[in-house]
Amino acid sequence: MADELDQLQEQEDLLTRLHIQAARGRSGTTGQSLNHCEACGNDIPQGRREAIPGVRVCVACQQHLEFQSKQYQRWG
Repeated sequence: MADELDQLQEQEDLLTRLHIQAARGRSGTTGQSLNHCEACGNDIPQGRREAIPGVRVCVACQQHLEFQSKQYQRWG
């Protein structure tokens, strides 16, 4: 049971970080892009870093964020 709660907390923390990233993107936040995703630690390709100044998450985590956002909108 504790493992499940820990996993749920980690997922919630990830979603919070990704929502913050999305909000920064909508507000036009720029800056230095990260080399590694702040959510999962995977490399962020150079092309993505150049295309999106200030990017902080990889494509997979961004897609996860967008999917979760759509799910919340359905239920919200």
